[in-house]
Amino acid sequence: MKLLMITTALVLSGCANLTEVEEQETLLAGEIKGDYSALARCVAAKMQTDKRQNINALQYSVRVYPDTNKSEVLGTYANNTVSYAFHLELKKAGPNVSDVLLKGLKYEGVEALKALQVCSAA
Repeated sequence: MKLLMITTALVLSGCANLTEVEEQETLLAGEIKGDYSALARCVAAKMQTDKRQNINALQYSVRVYPDTNKSEVLGTYANNTVSYAFHLELKKAGPNVSDVLLKGLKYEGVEALKALQVCSAA
């Protein structure tokens, strides 16, 4: 009986996390000025230095794949390994131009978009 209750709790918590993942909105899809790896590092650095609690509390993971000319930044909550606040994917589209796909929650994702725009303009 105890095993059944634990299994039920795990299934329900998994369903709750799936709902949160579905709330991710596509905030940007297209091209942006800048190198794919430099943009990823810049966005993560800007987000990490943000003083606001909701942004500062996120954990950032930057992955660069030079063999495929891709990079990604994940902003995740420290207490939740299933869901993410935003996911930024960048791919080299040409000299100093990157294809971008940014998905995220309404607040954290928009802040990542602002950081990306600042990084691209630099």
